[in-house]
Amino acid sequence: MFIGHYGASLAAKRLSPRLSLAVLFLAVQFLDVLFSVFVLLGIEKMAIVHGFTAYNPYDLYWMPYSHSLVGALAWSVLAAGIYWLAARRFPSRVRRLAAGVLGAAVFSHFVLDVPVHTPDLPLWPGAGAPRIGLGLWNHRWATIVAELAVLAAGGLIYLRRSRPRSGGVRLGTRIRLRPRRDHARDFFPAGSAERAGVRDSRSGRLLRPGIRRRSGRSWTPDDRTRRLTPSARRAPAPERSKYVR
Repeated sequence: MFIGHYGASLAAKRLSPRLSLAVLFLAVQFLDVLFSVFVLLGIEKMAIVHGFTAYNPYDLYWMPYSHSLVGALAWSVLAAGIYWLAARRFPSRVRRLAAGVLGAAVFSHFVLDVPVHTPDLPLWPGAGAPRIGLGLWNHRWATIVAELAVLAAGGLIYLRRSRPRSGGVRLGTRIRLRPRRDHARDFFPAGSAERAGVRDSRSGRLLRPGIRRRSGRSWTPDDRTRRLTPSARRAPAPERSKYVR
């Protein structure tokens, strides 16, 4: 399975909102990342055999460390342990839940591979280990339907849990357009535009209090119009005649 693994990461996001989707995306593909590295190092092996299955030409005949049952469990525990140690700033309950979900996301790769792989997934490392795999890759359209179904199911779980922060983008299909003068209010909470140094879209002035202009005098933006108040404006100094001493 390929894109179907991302359905598991989307569903896992609902269980642990603390985990980012980027981390979960990496977690569900972690065994494949390890497999790629091990193949480059010569530790695990594969062959490209055209027509090997109806879905892809991969003969994955030796991958006991990344895609075995025992290996997948070991990598899952390792990933959960690393996250547990790295996320010490979070409360213990939140950290324990996130570590468990992350480990489950790593192990979900092996679970989802069992229906689609040919019998090439060993139960433990070793030449004599029994291998499992239901061989859905031999049926092209059935594999495509299964991939999309898992991805859609995970996406539905994720979308039912998530809520947009505003009336803007919903389900990735609606885009809200606002006038340029409202951009600062769209992206910054009330009062934070001045602290962040946002420029007014109409006047071009920097919305940040206490900034000194070239004249050496500070100015303060108005709360509503974000323009310089009249009291902050300074008339240019009259030019000194060269005949006056």
